[in-house]
Amino acid sequence: MSSTTVLPLSHRPVRTATPAPAALPPSAFDATLDATYETHRRFQHGAFAEPCPTCHVSAGEFCLTRRSVHAARRLAHRVRGAQADPFSRMARKAC
Repeated sequence: MSSTTVLPLSHRPVRTATPAPAALPPSAFDATLDATYETHRRFQHGAFAEPCPTCHVSAGEFCLTRRSVHAARRLAHRVRGAQADPFSRMARKAC
């Protein structure tokens, strides 16, 4: 039998990160969200690459609702991405 002593582990609570909206004051969070949407719109990333079938704005334009992308526009973007090239999606998952 071994004479090794077992030391107890300290049980400290794990701290979790605070969500972004709680970490930033409302005005800073609003500015961050506006800048993010503007960047996506300007470079036609994500759903902003599709025309909106709900409010009929062209690709690269904001939906008529403030700080919102209509569900039909997001769905159109997902459908186009799924039809584009299934191999590249599988390759991305493998990496």
